[in-house]
Amino acid sequence: MKKLVFILMAVFAVTGCSEDDDALNVTYELAEIVANDLPEEFEFGEVYEVTVTYVLESRCHQFIGLDAQRGNAVGEDRRQIYVAAISILDQDAACDTSIGGEQGTAKFSITIDEEEEYTFNFLVGESNNEPVYQTVVVPVVDPESN
Repeated sequence: MKKLVFILMAVFAVTGCSEDDDALNVTYELAEIVANDLPEEFEFGEVYEVTVTYVLESRCHQFIGLDAQRGNAVGEDRRQIYVAAISILDQDAACDTSIGGEQGTAKFSITIDEEEEYTFNFLVGESNNEPVYQTVVVPVVDPESN
């Protein structure tokens, strides 16, 4: 929940309030993450590029980026990775939001710098105003012990 609040605060900070009539009338929304290509295990000390597949809510939405953040800067939560796909919707555009959105992919990188397992929380939706995550746990192995 803490991560969803942070993501939404960041989104609202970007939109801001404006008295300017020429300003864009947009909203930022979360796109559903439907797949990822995490490996079965990580090797300690390696850098991995993770591809995420998302689906936009409608054809009116445009993908603007991935938000991939650690749960904390230190401690056990540092290995908790929260991932959300963010889209934008122009409220003034003449567009039919009932038509389903497109699927796309985006990537982020992660350095495996701790020897314990990493937990990835991919935001897939919301239920009763609470975030719903697909959780994937990936163990870390020492390449020298193989």
